[in-house]
Amino acid sequence: MTDEVLGIFKTIAAEVVPQADVLRDLDAKIGDGDLGITITRGMSAVIEGLDDLKGTPVSNQLARSGMMFNRAAASTFGILFASAMMRGGAVVKDREDVGSADVVPIARAALQGLMDRGKAKLGDKTMLDALAPAIEAFDKVQQAGKSLADATDAAVAACEVATKATIEMQSKVSRAGWLGERSIGVQDPGATAVLFMLRAVQSWVHANG
Repeated sequence: MTDEVLGIFKTIAAEVVPQADVLRDLDAKIGDGDLGITITRGMSAVIEGLDDLKGTPVSNQLARSGMMFNRAAASTFGILFASAMMRGGAVVKDREDVGSADVVPIARAALQGLMDRGKAKLGDKTMLDALAPAIEAFDKVQQAGKSLADATDAAVAACEVATKATIEMQSKVSRAGWLGERSIGVQDPGATAVLFMLRAVQSWVHANG
């Protein structure tokens, strides 16, 4: 799985950056309005650094990509992205045998990293509310012995439902939290970014599975 992570990052950049205007518009309604720019700058920096990461352990690829993202697009999302990548990578630190069985442990560690750094919890209308159901859906299907593609499809389906559900939720943290009830009726931009990223991962899995 060593350089497969690099291919996944390339697909994320290719599919998510074109959605920058969607993210910007959502973020302008309940946030700073800079998420589209953050994603564009951050993923561009990740792509620029991929060649230097070829052949290195997955833990290094995740952590360094997260740091490159945040350096290029210093922001709340950038900090959280870096935290998730570093925490997830730590689970498989320096291992050369990382595979599909490690996806859930990495993802759960990344989720915990987001919670610890962002001081948010499930139900606060953040990216957590999209990511957590996706992880659980992936795990359930994988534990049933299904393929990586099947597990990824299940994760994306769960994420789609969960992301849409944030529309009726009230933001409780960060800038969006200041809006109180006025945040109800807007899909969370962070959750939407997670959905776009997972759809990109799904594309990569089906193209390379």
